[in-house]
Amino acid sequence: MSSNTNQKRTDDLSVKMRGGRRAGAGRKKKPDHLRRELVTIRLPQWMISQLKSKGEMGYLIEYYLAKSNYFDVPEDCETDK
Repeated sequence: MSSNTNQKRTDDLSVKMRGGRRAGAGRKKKPDHLRRELVTIRLPQWMISQLKSKGEMGYLIEYYLAKSNYFDVPEDCETDK
């Protein structure tokens, strides 16, 4: 490869820029009060099998606890997913 080819390739990359870090790109961080934390619980086998059959167990537990009116759910919490 000649130096002209390398120069042209460098110019093309600066214009198209397909990957790598860019300012403003990526997922926005959640506020601290909405971040999830790992918790270990013990549940009866019948409850575990029913939860697994209905979907992702962690999200189902979170959803039903938030909908139970037992907790004061923050306004910016997304429980409808």
